[in-house]
Amino acid sequence: MRSGTGACMDIDGFWAVIEGSGRGTDPMERGERIERVLAGLSVEDLLDFHDHLDEQMSRVSGDLMGEAATLILCGCGDDSFFRFQAWLVGLGRDTLGRVAGDPDLLADEPEVRRLAERHPRDWTNEEYPWFEELEFAAVHEYERRELDPGDIYHALRARHDADATPRRDRESDDRDPDEALPRLTAMFGGRIWD
Repeated sequence: MRSGTGACMDIDGFWAVIEGSGRGTDPMERGERIERVLAGLSVEDLLDFHDHLDEQMSRVSGDLMGEAATLILCGCGDDSFFRFQAWLVGLGRDTLGRVAGDPDLLADEPEVRRLAERHPRDWTNEEYPWFEELEFAAVHEYERRELDPGDIYHALRARHDADATPRRDRESDDRDPDEALPRLTAMFGGRIWD
């Protein structure tokens, strides 16, 4: 992290913030812990943090992960999917690496197994598979500094235009979800909620 040390918010620093925030704890409290760290960052580090978050969320942005989210959430629009992706990042570096390659491995995660046991209306806010607090953490910190929240997106866009690094598009996957996600389908697919 750059703040006074001359280092920048690299990927290891990003994961230290995420994993230091406490997987399995209340998302509001986790969000507050992340916000406290971000409050000590320079604007450049804040942009780095947001870039790393986008990059990690893009690892779990494919069609098959969208089907997994739809199964678990009993339906999933774009905003819900972004929050779900942020939640996946919140599960940590190792878990994200595992499930990015095979979304059906979410069936092994204790949080997902607990959700499968109950109707979604019985899920608490703390266990719901969304992490909106993480999704917008850098944006809120940017705004808190009395900077225009829209400017963070202009600053990020300018970085990417200068960088000329192509952004990864959502991967399409035409596999049958029942075949590609057999365990999640077994856990969530046969449920009809009243």
